[in-house]
Amino acid sequence: MMFFFKLLGRFPLFILYGLANTLKWIFYGLISYRKKVILENLSRSFPEKSVKEINQIAFQFYGYLTDQLLEFFKGVSLTESQVLKRVELNNPEIVQNYLNQGIPVILVAGHQGNWEWAIHRLALTKNTNDIVYQKLNNPAFNEFSKQVRQKFGNIVLMEKRESVILTRDRKKIPRVVCLAADQAPQKPESAYWTSFLNQDTAFFTGMERFAREYQYPVVFAELIRKKRGYYSMTYELLAEPSFENLPNGEIIERFARRLEKSIIKFPEQYLWSHRRWKHKKPEQISIKWN
Repeated sequence: MMFFFKLLGRFPLFILYGLANTLKWIFYGLISYRKKVILENLSRSFPEKSVKEINQIAFQFYGYLTDQLLEFFKGVSLTESQVLKRVELNNPEIVQNYLNQGIPVILVAGHQGNWEWAIHRLALTKNTNDIVYQKLNNPAFNEFSKQVRQKFGNIVLMEKRESVILTRDRKKIPRVVCLAADQAPQKPESAYWTSFLNQDTAFFTGMERFAREYQYPVVFAELIRKKRGYYSMTYELLAEPSFENLPNGEIIERFARRLEKSIIKFPEQYLWSHRRWKHKKPEQISIKWN
C-alpha cells in the first residue's frame, strides 16, 4: 500500500488531474460519496440559494475534493521550487515579527484551499511549525501522511490527544502552532457554541485556551485556490498576545466570523463532506477557560 501511494505521487500533475476529472464523476454520480451530507450542509448553510445553485456548488466541490486528494499524493514528489511557485504566502511578516521577538504564534485555519500543500509552504519558511493533527484510523495511510508532511523538515506533528502536554513542554520555543480550528468537538457540552453559516455550531476551545494561558498572538490563515494547482495563504491578525479586555469566546468568535466570510466568498472550496453539524446544541454548557 505504501509503495502504491508513493508511486501515485510520482506521476506528473497533468496525469493526476486527468484522473481527478474521472474521479469527480465517479464520486458525484456513481457512488454519490457523502452526497446526502454535502447537500444537507450546503442547504442549511445557504438557505437563500435555490436547489439548482446548491447542486452547482456541490458539483464544483466534488471537483475541488478530487483535486485535493490527488494533490495530496503529489506531495511525495513536490520540490521546493514547485511549492514556492504554487503556494503564495501573503503577509508573512505578521507571523515573522513575533517569532523574531521570541514569541510563539497560534496559526488557525479552516478546511479550505489545500491545507496539505500549506504545510509544505510553512516548512519552507524555515520556522519551526507544530502541526496539531487527528490520527487517521488506517495505520498505513497515517504513516504515509506523516512522512509526506515532514518531507521538508521544520514540521513537528503533534497528535491531538498529546498536544496539550507537548505544547507546555515546548512553550518557550519560538514557533508556529498550527490548528485546523473548525473541526466538530466530540463533547458538545464543553464546546463553545455560536451561529456559523446560519446554524448553531460547536467549536473547540483549545485555540483560545492556549492563547490565553501562554499569551500567544492568534493569526488567521486563509487558504484559497486561485486556479487549478495554485493556491494563496494569507495571514491576518485576529488577536494580540494580551487578552485582559477580551471576553471569553471572543477569539473563537473572530475566527468563526473570518472563516465564514471566506466560505461565503469561495463556497466550493470548503470541506462540505465533513459531518460538521452532527451535534445538537445541549441545554447545559460547561466551558473551562482556565
